[in-house]
Amino acid sequence: MAGIQISDRTYIEELAQNQPRNLIVVCERLFLDFHYDSTPGEMAVQIAKKLQGDPMLLGEMLREEAVDLLFDLWQMKESQIVPEQHLEELQQLHYLGFISADNQNLMVNMEAKDIFFFSLKSHKMRKIMEKYTEWEKIIFGMLFTYGILDVYECYKIFAEIQETPVYYADFEQFLMLRMVFWHSGLMLRNERTKKLFMASREAEDRDAVFEQWNQHKDLEFCRYSREEYMNLAMGNGIAGWDGIPELFLFVLESIDQDRYQAMIIIKSIILIIQNGETYLEAILKMNKILNINSEKDEKEICSYIKKIFYSVPIYGLKGHTREELNRKEMFQVIDGGKH
Repeated sequence: MAGIQISDRTYIEELAQNQPRNLIVVCERLFLDFHYDSTPGEMAVQIAKKLQGDPMLLGEMLREEAVDLLFDLWQMKESQIVPEQHLEELQQLHYLGFISADNQNLMVNMEAKDIFFFSLKSHKMRKIMEKYTEWEKIIFGMLFTYGILDVYECYKIFAEIQETPVYYADFEQFLMLRMVFWHSGLMLRNERTKKLFMASREAEDRDAVFEQWNQHKDLEFCRYSREEYMNLAMGNGIAGWDGIPELFLFVLESIDQDRYQAMIIIKSIILIIQNGETYLEAILKMNKILNINSEKDEKEICSYIKKIFYSVPIYGLKGHTREELNRKEMFQVIDGGKH
């Protein structure tokens, strides 16, 4: 638990409490003029000026959950907070100078409330936040599905499932403003082709994924529905694929009904498979985690993992499942059969 206290700093002073590298990243994403040897105070002035001049940018940068938490902190609804339950939201608020922390307390900046409260409470801001929170979930779902995506390819898939037109410039700006806060993804640039890529940190060997793409050059990225991407994001990369419910119940019974630990184990098996490891490696991993000694239990686990192995999207196969590709190959028409 951490106590909640009112900070006596100005908003700019609170911003300047960030690590210099954090301020540099925010300046870059806001396209501000600065020098890499600028002091934290100088960068904080630039950031504050930009956000005060265009507070609607906060709707692109912050999740709805972060803004809702900020209102609670400003209203001092509680005297304490469990930081571990709000880590990502607190990090976002810290980056933008709304809060800071010492060893025991969370310090809430009240000058920021004077500056931004009514903008953040406006109907327009709420609509912006709802829109971009949904965008974020869809993109997270894509990262969980593909592992790595060319940003323009991601835009094409994203635009196809939107009800209203989305322009590439707006899409790229959103990524630049929002990804500074993402733990799960990062932006990469191919220095030879200058292409931008989004990569999930769960893609363990990016070179191996690119190599598999080269082996399947004719394979398009598998398309899923907007709801499927969003559900995958809300499930932290776990969906109801074949074998998942059964394996979850089996694991749950094996570790004394610890649901959180069971989900971690399921996630680790999914990632092994999505990253292109073999069926045998997935079996060995599960046997090692659960210390399986019974032949009956081993057979049961094998049946579940086999289902998962063929039903989860694979990074190197551009989000296709092994089952889907096997089915396509079975029905592929071979030219030259008729003379």
